[in-house]
Amino acid sequence: MRYSIMLQLVTSIALILVASAALFGWLQSRPIPNENAMEDEILSHSSSRKHLLV
Repeated sequence: MRYSIMLQLVTSIALILVASAALFGWLQSRPIPNENAMEDEILSHSSSRKHLLV
């Protein structure tokens, strides 16, 4: 009985660590968006909203 609980605890901790490592790896390998492209996108959205209000 104690072995079963210990095995479940070790398995759950290992899964949490593997999932955290995978998430961290995915975050680190994401391409960084271009800041100018983001500014252009924000400006285009704000100008289209102004156009809709007029």
